[in-house]
Amino acid sequence: MENDIEKSITQIIQDQTLEKVNQHLYLTRYQQQVLEKYHIPYQECQNYKELFFFLSDILDEEELDELEEVAREISERDYYSQK
Repeated sequence: MENDIEKSITQIIQDQTLEKVNQHLYLTRYQQQVLEKYHIPYQECQNYKELFFFLSDILDEEELDELEEVAREISERDYYSQK
């Protein structure tokens, strides 16, 4: 059982660790998975604002909780990267 808990904790840490996607974007593995699920071309985005633009287009049409959460996180990262 302890081994399962350790694996779960390790997986959570890996999913929440920022990875460099390109020269200007860092995303967690979880964020990348969500973006891939909705076919958002995040690898082609040059900055967080451009990525957020793709997300807003989809979120204007549909209410998707996990995508809204990723959009919020990206918006926050953009805000703090400007400081």
